[in-house]
Amino acid sequence: MIRSIALALALLIGAGYLFISSWLAGPDNSGEFKGPVTHPVEIRYDEHARPFVSAATFEDAFFAQGWLHARDRLWQMETFRRAATGRLAELLGKPGLSTDIAIWRSGVPELGSRMEKVASEQLMNYIEAYILGINTWLLEGNFLPPELTLLDAEPKPWQPSDVFAMAALMAYQSANNMENELMRLALIERLGDKAHVFIPDETPLPNPIQISATSILSTLENYDLTLARRNPLFAAPSLGSNSWAIARPSLPSLFAFDSHDGLALPNLTYDVHLFVGSQQIRGNSVPGLLGVINGYNEFMAWGFTNIGDSQDLFLETRDTEDHNRFKGRAGWYSATKQIVEIPVRDSSPYVLELVKTENGRLIQDEPPIAVRWAPLEDHSYGLDALLKLNRATSLDAFHSALDTFVAPSANATYADKTGVVLQRALGLLPNRGSGAGLVPLRADDLDSGWRNMLPLDGLPMVEGHTVAAANRPITTTPPLISADNAPGYRVARIEAVLATNAHTVKDTQALQTDATNLQALRLLPTMLSRVNEDGAEIDTLKVWLDQGAIEAVDSQGALIFALWYQHLVEVLFREPLGDDLYARLLRLSYLINEAIDNQLLGRKDPSWPISEALTESLERAIVEYNAIDPSRRYWGHQHHLTLKHEMSGAFPFSEALFDRGPYPMWGGNTTTGRARYSYSRPFAVTGGATTRTVLKMSDPIEAWMIMPGGQSGWPGSDHYNDQTAHWVDKTYSKIATSPDELGPADILILP
Repeated sequence: MIRSIALALALLIGAGYLFISSWLAGPDNSGEFKGPVTHPVEIRYDEHARPFVSAATFEDAFFAQGWLHARDRLWQMETFRRAATGRLAELLGKPGLSTDIAIWRSGVPELGSRMEKVASEQLMNYIEAYILGINTWLLEGNFLPPELTLLDAEPKPWQPSDVFAMAALMAYQSANNMENELMRLALIERLGDKAHVFIPDETPLPNPIQISATSILSTLENYDLTLARRNPLFAAPSLGSNSWAIARPSLPSLFAFDSHDGLALPNLTYDVHLFVGSQQIRGNSVPGLLGVINGYNEFMAWGFTNIGDSQDLFLETRDTEDHNRFKGRAGWYSATKQIVEIPVRDSSPYVLELVKTENGRLIQDEPPIAVRWAPLEDHSYGLDALLKLNRATSLDAFHSALDTFVAPSANATYADKTGVVLQRALGLLPNRGSGAGLVPLRADDLDSGWRNMLPLDGLPMVEGHTVAAANRPITTTPPLISADNAPGYRVARIEAVLATNAHTVKDTQALQTDATNLQALRLLPTMLSRVNEDGAEIDTLKVWLDQGAIEAVDSQGALIFALWYQHLVEVLFREPLGDDLYARLLRLSYLINEAIDNQLLGRKDPSWPISEALTESLERAIVEYNAIDPSRRYWGHQHHLTLKHEMSGAFPFSEALFDRGPYPMWGGNTTTGRARYSYSRPFAVTGGATTRTVLKMSDPIEAWMIMPGGQSGWPGSDHYNDQTAHWVDKTYSKIATSPDELGPADILILP
């Protein structure tokens, strides 16, 4: 009897394990289904579960894309659309309400609504087909992914407005430098003239504005709720990237793109390959958005890098007697208001009053600060531009699509099969009356307003044998595209290598994963010359420098330099800034790099005790280095990546279910093969290439791609994390040029 009970219990446990394992693995990538398509649709998978869709019409292809997005990334799509529409509280309850309020005040839902109003009939047909695919999956009674099951949340059918909101969220994530604007204002308030080291180039300090650094920090805390790099529920692509193209006489051009975003599971993008007869749309899609963002078709390739500053902040003056009156450039006026009801789970709706001044929406009430965002100035163009770009098969068609691309503001790298390579700025950008968009301005200053918008078809373009971008200015001449850019280390390294090498596919892949620290090559000689120290650690640094300052996993010099740099930042800035402002500065590597570079490279009179700081920080770095276990005094032991999920830590054992890692990582903040870490959380990698793509513009186009994580969002799937080891090891996957190369269809959708 006891043996029978034990056997039954074992069988029950085994059956439960098999059921749970099957559930966590997600749906099978095989089968035959009925669906609302006009002709049979075939789906084939490669070894990493990238889908190749063969369809008779684009409507059927987009139906299949929506269906695939829903079956593989439903949780991610649900958080994306709720974040974009300001409805997280409906899913998460009151903990999500502050985020919803912040996103409504940012203007993201308004931009999505405007995009929907100007959409063409053809685009709406495509979107209807796409959401029909999503809703077909939802309404077929398929089991929900574990995240939604744990939250006891049943997704509602998708609407066209959700797709437009997704596009608006991506535009917002790629558009703003508001965090840097506010932080510079706080630095000026706390440091006075000494803050000039944080200001790019020769830009003068603005006139003083009476607002405390403590108040600005409070504003920043609210603003964090809308940022992908601060709030994991807003993990939308933000177009921080490397991109270049090489025209090779008598050989097909080469195109390279790697998008830099937050690293997490599931990965931000989903690779898809759509074939409609002889036409193609291929590359990196965003779950919840049809088509691809960065990719290629049968004729050309394109990739976006963040380059434009399309948002400015204005400090408003409010009438003390009338809360709704503000002081403008022409005198006092009444603001407009909008009432929004935000649904809250297990509670009554929250009623939000949005206030709009002549400078845009208030992102907070006290002190009143308004944001003006360029895409909200236009009422003509919307999401049509992306689909026009996806289907463009000539240089003229490419330019025509970009002439209507309102948001995001970016730089597009282009290559086609005829050998043309170029880069062109796109997106709606302001023609500022004063300032360069680096700090908030007084709203009642007569010169602070925007004069007009720069013409979409007149933005800068660069053509040549090679073109390269890495979030640096596309031009230093007017009109101003952005004064707030990444340090030039990545693009300088790319251009230096392209001038002598990197003219084969393997060379291009090596450059994408290059770990040369050009920042160290430029700064370390000065740093070493200004200290009177010797010893094993100094010798290690000198050898590392002589060997090219490569941030390899087994490098000791890379670790010593990183420790020295971090301690230098602390010695220089912690005491004068105070703990509160210093902690915030550590999150902003670009501002830190600007300040350190300005002092060590002699670009500005430092007025800081840099020599003394170099000596003290080196001594601290050596002490910390020697306190590390000798077996772990290597860059990869201290600089590592753990791919985390939004639900990580939400319940016991969630990390084991959802997270993967750690992985020792090469590269760093300023290398071409980027492995970003925050100075406030030493050496834990949080950002990098969410895709690496290399194309040979032959006929047909040949492609090599890899991503961290995998295609599936189901934590038990074989394709949840199957690409990470290859991504870390710098290996790529060759992509099939056509579905026929993959054999018979894995999935067949019949009318």
